[in-house]
Amino acid sequence: MEALLYFGGKFLAYSAWCYFGLRAFRPENSRVLGRAVLYGAIRLSLGLFFGVLIYFLSSALITALVPGLPENLIAYLCVYVPVRWIEWTIMALLILPGPISPLQWIAGGGRADRLWRLGGIVISCLADIPLIVSLGGVIPVGRFLC
Repeated sequence: MEALLYFGGKFLAYSAWCYFGLRAFRPENSRVLGRAVLYGAIRLSLGLFFGVLIYFLSSALITALVPGLPENLIAYLCVYVPVRWIEWTIMALLILPGPISPLQWIAGGGRADRLWRLGGIVISCLADIPLIVSLGGVIPVGRFLC
């Protein structure tokens, strides 16, 4: 049941953020709600896909860190945040109008685009809080969902 709530919460958070992105970047589009739900599902699927990469990267990083440091927090910030930038970049490719150059793909197509991607990372991290709380405050590094 907890897993269902966790996935459901992530799906709702991602759908809401995609809705915001669609309203901001494609205001002329009238079918925003349906697309936001679809994009929320795509974003959740990206998390499952990239979760495998995250598992290996964060596991390798934790074993390489000096004991005594907050290993889970360091691994979370060093692995999850960059991977989430990639995930939200993929979502930006779907949401932003027109083609995006390779430089814009990496760095964002402007201030609004970069802020939207960063906001997506914040949303992703906030959506992890229920899981962190349910685990007694342990940051779940190495899990298969991002």
